[in-house]
Amino acid sequence: MKIFIFDLDDTIIYHPFGIVKYENIKIDDTLSTLLNNLKYPKIIYSNGTYGHVKEVLDKMNITNKFELIYARDTMPQMKPHIDSFKYVEHNIRKRYNNHNKYYFFDDRLDNLQMAKSRGWITIWVNIDFNRKPYYVDYAFPNVHTAILHFVIVE
Repeated sequence: MKIFIFDLDDTIIYHPFGIVKYENIKIDDTLSTLLNNLKYPKIIYSNGTYGHVKEVLDKMNITNKFELIYARDTMPQMKPHIDSFKYVEHNIRKRYNNHNKYYFFDDRLDNLQMAKSRGWITIWVNIDFNRKPYYVDYAFPNVHTAILHFVIVE
């Protein structure tokens, strides 16, 4: 089964200059539609706290698009630590099955490099997407374009 795993900050939502301003987070109907059309389980895997993830997803009105949330305060380690990835894999296997194909969307190359070492398919979401390193399978300038690719191709 295909499992689509998304980082939150600077992947699902971009925070200019790394500053989170909750009052500026708006509903994203386009993203909601794209996520609806991605007919596989979708999971959030973030180094943010669960409260932060939930608040952002609620403000964007997309909380119900994700079946699971893994956050820094619900895991033994944060990304890119290998134990964090093993923990997520183990829990996903328990919920779905042992034959999953993981598609991982993230803005940070160190996280993607670890994911690749675990056999995950890596999708880099970054404005510098044209400078894709060897361990990145796909690269897109934003999450909308990335998801659209998988809605159309997959």
